[in-house]
Amino acid sequence: MSIASTVALLAALALPEGTARYRVEVGGETIGAAELVVRCEGPRCQVVFETRLRLPEEAGGAVTARRFETDVDRDGRATGGIRRTRDRAVTRDAAPAGRVPAALAESLLASAAREGEGTVCLEAFEEETLVLGRACGAWEGGVLGATVLGVRERVAPGPGGFPAAIELPEQGTRFVRDVRAAVPPRPPSLAVRVTGPADPARAASFCGVPLDPPPPAPVSRLPAPAAPGESCREKTAAYLARAAARGHDGRTALGVAWDGARFVWHAWAEVRDGDRYVPVDPAFGELPARGPRFTVARYGPGDGPAALAAGRRVVACWGRAAVLAR
Repeated sequence: MSIASTVALLAALALPEGTARYRVEVGGETIGAAELVVRCEGPRCQVVFETRLRLPEEAGGAVTARRFETDVDRDGRATGGIRRTRDRAVTRDAAPAGRVPAALAESLLASAAREGEGTVCLEAFEEETLVLGRACGAWEGGVLGATVLGVRERVAPGPGGFPAAIELPEQGTRFVRDVRAAVPPRPPSLAVRVTGPADPARAASFCGVPLDPPPPAPVSRLPAPAAPGESCREKTAAYLARAAARGHDGRTALGVAWDGARFVWHAWAEVRDGDRYVPVDPAFGELPARGPRFTVARYGPGDGPAALAAGRRVVACWGRAAVLAR
């Protein structure tokens, strides 16, 4: 596409006004709700995008919330500051002037692209990190195929200019228009199989995380790798409490492990032994915990902020359920 035709298409941007609420699904599980609100007065508009997600049971099951508030012009391009709220922590920054917030990218691309007329691109930014990039899309068969800041998407058109659905296939995530969307009352479970090589010895990485190194043999006497509980998280929490009663500090590890037949999402303990941590798996009865496994996140007992951060990291990797082989 020529520069001239690109400019002509971008002049046709149509910023939707109103509210669109979405059900958020990861790995086929409903984990929360998202809402995009656009309010305009004269040439200026305010964009508010908010998500409330229930973290998996293995990550503590808490609700994590984030909210972005950005000023834009009638074309959706940032004109002022951005206010970000992450679980009640507030930060403010200057938004990248002239670029569109990622939350608006799908709607703006849908308004600018035309079936059969090729790809349209916008200069965009990610609201939380302010990372700059491009959002590009083209219609094909009534579906907008887009790439927003490097993430592939499939966008179905919807009423009022807001998408009816947005699918991120490489992340196993979907946003589905639903006025009744809400945070589920119970935490979703990560107890799902993870695609990977049939031979565990070929496992190399998962969601950008390399294979855990071989675990060290414990020097001191740690509690036997057994604990009560129904789930791996409950067993891990019970084991950490038992270890603490014997003077051993510990933390919960979340990630993917080989259960003897397949790769699964899992939780286990890491217990301090001298100047190092030893992985202990009370669900699998392993001391030290055997591999292959990939530690995606960690958090200590009673550390709520760390548990939330660990849960967000797990959710970011959850839909990318594939262990890559050597």
